[in-house]
Amino acid sequence: MSAAYRRARLRASSSRVAVLLPLCWSVASLAQQDTESPAVTLDAVTVTESTENPSPYTVEVTASSTRLPLSLRDTPQSLTVFTEQRIQDQNLQSLRDVLDNTPGVYSYAYDTERVVFTARGFVIDNLLNDGVPMPVGLNAGSADPTLDTALYERIEIVRGATGLLSGAGNPSAAINLVRKHADAQQPEGSLLLSYGSWNNFRSVGDISTPLNQDGSVRARVVAVYQNRESYQDLYENEKQVFYGVVDADLTSQTRLSLGYDFQKTLPQGNTWGSFPLFFSDGTRTDWSRSVTTAADWSFWNNKTQTAFAELHHEFANGWSLRSSVSRRQIDGDSNLFYLSGAPDRDSGLGLEPYAYRSDDHGRQNAIDVYASGPFQLFGRRHELVVGAMGALRHQDAYEHQVVGELEGTGNFFDWDGSYPEPTYSPNADYAMRVRGRQSAAYTALRLSLADPLKLIAGARLSQWKSDYFYIYSGPEPFLQNHDKLTPYAGLIYDFLPQWSAFASYTKIFNPQNYFLADKRIIEPLDGYSTEVGIKGSHFDGKFNTSLTLFDTRQDNVANPTGEYIDGNLNLPIYASVDGTRSRGFELEVSGELARHWNLSAGWSYFKLEDGNGNGIRRYVPRTTLRTFTTYTLPGDWNKLTVGGGVNWRSKNEVPVSNPSFELEPVSQKGVALASLMARYEITPRITAQLNADNLFDKKYYVIDEYGNLYFGQPASVAASLSYSF
Repeated sequence: MSAAYRRARLRASSSRVAVLLPLCWSVASLAQQDTESPAVTLDAVTVTESTENPSPYTVEVTASSTRLPLSLRDTPQSLTVFTEQRIQDQNLQSLRDVLDNTPGVYSYAYDTERVVFTARGFVIDNLLNDGVPMPVGLNAGSADPTLDTALYERIEIVRGATGLLSGAGNPSAAINLVRKHADAQQPEGSLLLSYGSWNNFRSVGDISTPLNQDGSVRARVVAVYQNRESYQDLYENEKQVFYGVVDADLTSQTRLSLGYDFQKTLPQGNTWGSFPLFFSDGTRTDWSRSVTTAADWSFWNNKTQTAFAELHHEFANGWSLRSSVSRRQIDGDSNLFYLSGAPDRDSGLGLEPYAYRSDDHGRQNAIDVYASGPFQLFGRRHELVVGAMGALRHQDAYEHQVVGELEGTGNFFDWDGSYPEPTYSPNADYAMRVRGRQSAAYTALRLSLADPLKLIAGARLSQWKSDYFYIYSGPEPFLQNHDKLTPYAGLIYDFLPQWSAFASYTKIFNPQNYFLADKRIIEPLDGYSTEVGIKGSHFDGKFNTSLTLFDTRQDNVANPTGEYIDGNLNLPIYASVDGTRSRGFELEVSGELARHWNLSAGWSYFKLEDGNGNGIRRYVPRTTLRTFTTYTLPGDWNKLTVGGGVNWRSKNEVPVSNPSFELEPVSQKGVALASLMARYEITPRITAQLNADNLFDKKYYVIDEYGNLYFGQPASVAASLSYSF
């Protein structure tokens, strides 16, 4: 049990006592009044309700889908929450670790650094910080897998179309990262040290303290240092993370937050693309899991910085006003090497070298303001949120050309990465420019139609402008300007005290940079999701269940025709295709099933077809199962917590061109990966934990749409020691 959760239980117990005392006095007062005794006037008692989680694996309210504060049961979409306790239990150190344990989410990678996440068959490209959209990573157009979990109080994943808050994107999912804040009224903190397979050393410090005598100004600092090697030859990665926030109560109703986060990742010996799948005679290769095509001088460094300010004011009538401004900057520096082709089975010769040197710089300035609160109409209480946002995004990329010819690669069977580093031109070519602006006004309304029936309706009016230039897509930039109305609707019916039925309709759009035959840019992708299902809240909200049936669609999908504008190979012609459709279900349970027993399990399935009913994107498994549970032993063994889980995914495959230029299917049968954990409370402040993943050392491939393969991580173990005060 984490120190944060122990403090939460203590505060929750104190809150219950505080509630019982005035209730007892009130009963006594009423009894005296009934016997015509003089009324007793009591001094005012202020009770502060606990806002902590009702259990270690769930939360009371979330605003990730509409900005309205809703329980999981009252949110009419599929929603998964990773609390700080669950992140600690499973030793989830990065955003990829979290998403790889999320029901309905699957990840694949082009190489060691470029990772793509999908949900319902669509790429996840919606990332939010405290509900405000922010840029995804520079490298793959999907959520940055390296983001460190130590900065966040919890991570929420809403699946389906999320255009009400995200604006532009795919109808896949939105990931909301909820930052930690300085809430402690006295100095407190924790220190964690861990060491695992392949020399994976990690240290995390998290300290909070008041800055003045009455605790109205508080600070919190989180720092992470990690250095690890890998089961892949040559690869190692260093990560440096810092987060600082100051929360100041300007008045009893107004809070100002100022924060900054910094993350730098320094991978070396990283791959760029995959390893050879075929020998030159057409037979399949069979490498060990340590295989690499990297050079010992290759690197792919990234640095992310965010500064933000938030102002939150609570009015006396229950309404609140929240505003935030932020600046996020991402800088990349890479020196990459790749081997292509098919080696000779006997000599190992025949691979061609490629090298690439680039610099990337991206930044986004964003502002978001919204008001929310209750109102009375026709004798019933309803809720409304109204807001506006704006964001400016710049991104630039520069390439350095190789000077001269690259040397031969020799026998790949003897590859150790000691390939001579090429010489690059000192003058960089301007390779890519992105200038984007998005502004929007949005609103959501929760109407209480009857005691058991609630209607949520909302809309977002977005204005989206873009100026996009890419050197390999021709000399002319892509200029776009779109105004889009994105509706949201949900209906929730409480048919039993603990059960609700729901239905929802959500939309999202996504501009794209592809040409039709008449040289017009294809209209933005138009995605929408309809969902129906049932949700349950049990044991006073400590355990949640949900079953969702979804139908997610995407129109205006760009499909290559094989032709080119004016014969220019950099300007392929696409056709706009409607009707890409994903249908399926998601079943999920999470929370405290019984005292000291936490459980999270999710089972998802989807069927993805194009407009003609043909199955597409089969490299994404159709079925996934995610399970994890922990149990704290009773009696004399109550200092020991044990747990474990199984993640399973079904078969997936992709056609790959062999040396004879024929498409040959490459597949991976279903994979089940088991994990175990154990934690022992040495003292109330010191705990030791052990985590083991891929317990049975399953050897398996991860496949992408281009036929890049890499081996999944072998069996691994990590031991950690934490101290809290």
